[in-house]
Amino acid sequence: MALKLVDDDLDVSFEIPLNDEARYILSVQLQRASEAKLKPQFEERLCERLQELVDADLRPPTSKQVAYALDIARNLDVSLPSEALRHKGSMFEFLDRYAPLYKERCKPSHETPAQPAE
Repeated sequence: MALKLVDDDLDVSFEIPLNDEARYILSVQLQRASEAKLKPQFEERLCERLQELVDADLRPPTSKQVAYALDIARNLDVSLPSEALRHKGSMFEFLDRYAPLYKERCKPSHETPAQPAE
C-alpha cells in the first residue's frame, strides 16, 4: 500500500510505497495526530521533516549569511537580489561574486604612518 503526497496548487502527487508494517505504524500515528490537541505538534514535526528533504540550494540562507550579504551590499553599493534572501544557492552565488572584493576593501592598510615633523 502507498501513501500519497499531493500538492493541489501544483497538480503534483507522489505515491510513496510502504510495506504493511510501516503503513500500519503510520496509520496509528495519523489517528493519534488527528486529535485536536496533538495535531499542531504533529504538523510541526512533519513540516520540519519535509523541509529537511528539500535540496540544500533551495533552503533559506542562515541569519549570518544574510547579515554578511547585507554588509557587503551596503559597503560595495550593490543590490542584494531577493532570491539571495530566499535561497542558499542564490546566496552562495552573491557571496562568491562579492565577498572577495569586500574583503579586499576591508583589509587593513599595512602602510607605516607618517612620522610627525619635529
